[in-house]
Amino acid sequence: MATSSITKDFYAKDPVAFERLKKELESKPERKQVVESPSLKKGREKLATFVFR
Repeated sequence: MATSSITKDFYAKDPVAFERLKKELESKPERKQVVESPSLKKGREKLATFVFR
């Protein structure tokens, strides 16, 4: 099994789109607030009330 990393060359046909993509990749992504979902809340409650027997 090879342990070297895989590289891929990409060729941009649209230079404007390529510059926009480079700018997006260089900037840090915005932190998004996570909305509390009902299923996540239910799962946490089950874990909190879980009793080992």
